[in-house]
Amino acid sequence: MTLTQRIWHIVNVMTLVLLIVSGRLVYWQLVRGPALPPVVLDPVAAAAEYRELGALPEADPTDPITLDILPKPVVQRTAALLAEINRGTIYDRTGRALAYDLELAGGDKQRVYAEPSLAHTVGYVSGLRTGVAGIEYHFNETLLGLNRFDTNLRRMVYQPIVGSDVFLTIDSRLQRVAAQALGSRTGAVVALDAHTGAVLALVSTPAFDPNRMLDETYLRRLFANCGDVSNCPNPFLNRATQGTYVPGSTFKTVTLSAALDTGQVTPETVFDVGPPRHDDKGPYYVYEVGGSIVFDRNHTEQVLDLERAYVTSANAVFGRIGAEMPATMFIEYAARFGFSHPDEAAPPLEIETSPAQVANDPQALVSNDFLRAVTAIGQGELLTSPLSMALVVATVVNGGDLPRSHLLQAVRHPSGQPLIGESGGVWIRGVIRPETARQVRQMMMAMAASHRGLREAFPDVAVGGKTGTAEVGGEQEPHAWFVGFAEAEERAVAIAVIIEHGGRGGDVAVPIFAQVAQTALFHLGEPVDEIVPVPAGGP
Repeated sequence: MTLTQRIWHIVNVMTLVLLIVSGRLVYWQLVRGPALPPVVLDPVAAAAEYRELGALPEADPTDPITLDILPKPVVQRTAALLAEINRGTIYDRTGRALAYDLELAGGDKQRVYAEPSLAHTVGYVSGLRTGVAGIEYHFNETLLGLNRFDTNLRRMVYQPIVGSDVFLTIDSRLQRVAAQALGSRTGAVVALDAHTGAVLALVSTPAFDPNRMLDETYLRRLFANCGDVSNCPNPFLNRATQGTYVPGSTFKTVTLSAALDTGQVTPETVFDVGPPRHDDKGPYYVYEVGGSIVFDRNHTEQVLDLERAYVTSANAVFGRIGAEMPATMFIEYAARFGFSHPDEAAPPLEIETSPAQVANDPQALVSNDFLRAVTAIGQGELLTSPLSMALVVATVVNGGDLPRSHLLQAVRHPSGQPLIGESGGVWIRGVIRPETARQVRQMMMAMAASHRGLREAFPDVAVGGKTGTAEVGGEQEPHAWFVGFAEAEERAVAIAVIIEHGGRGGDVAVPIFAQVAQTALFHLGEPVDEIVPVPAGGP
């Protein structure tokens, strides 16, 4: 073999070795990398994987799983990588930054939250700057940029990583007004685009300040009264989407829809609830079923048509409608509106939601006529979130289709290129017929027209709704509800308001609805003043 041949032979061997090494590098970085990442974003899943590999001992299932229990090299690599990533920004529908990274003087990064009333929705990050709750958690990999192909390439050549940006359907002006209208009262407000299901505002109180989640003194103060569960304010519960409450008379909208859609009643149906009875509180009516009584103090008339029964919230009428409706039909229509859905599905959303239930065991409604009657008036074992009730209203406005509630407007690459578009569409199609939806809408408008405050607030706008005063037992004040819609030109908004132990819905919840609806129709998208000081270097 000549010298030239030897040299070429060595070059070929070195080239082959380089190709093998490069191939393995590409394989582990791009193919196996996502399956066995050196960075841990989900400690629970990672712990299970390492235990399966025998790298971690079995642990008590009640012990919390945190990064600390994982191999130290994994924790170190995770901390090092996350410290170098510029986490993506979360924006509202107009492009206002709601959560963004700020680089401090020493090179560390601080997450800044511009609208504290969105704490339950936007969420917050941990000390390692991984998402812990809300949108920050749901879109954690997206905001870190770790689910993009180009990020893997940048990591291979040690280039800086910038996360993707998440745009929400939230409107800062409407969010601010809803939070101010609710004030310090315990409760929630939900506002949706009634046609698309886009969430425009989500307020839950009491709340917490996401900018102070690493402040131990602040956290101790938040939980100061939580030794006694009954006195714990539970500021981390998102009452708008996770809180479940007795809906009171707002549920009569579901009962009304089912009765009209099945032909059990028509708008011309007239009810005679019998002569009134009297006690020290005055006259009242009753509906007797199953050996028990449904009390009705909500109206003075003995004879009412269907619209008047809905407007006055006549328990005797709606209790009878529920008791006389075939139980299977009652259960089916409740499920169509998302109550005890056969799949046990909660309302769709990018943050955690709670399913609505028509009864602890829906089959109990088959054999218990009284339970069916009190459920029809909005009591019984019903439990629902404000989000679920806003979706009931949206179904009526949307011609009988229940829209898919959603927060995501778009995900964009740091370059501005769209990566994911707005979610949405229909969650449950054909809940009721369009003609039924029209009839229910008219009766909701009649109820709003009977309320002086709503008449004065919306003289030239289509507004409809239903009050609710939900009894919760004992000597506690009832929950105050109002669910309704407002329409102007092409814009329609569905709103649910609840004040825990607030009293009468017509007195307490309606004024909040009015403020939110006015803003949603006429001031959506208007800029707001920044209430969180923007440190130097913020957007």
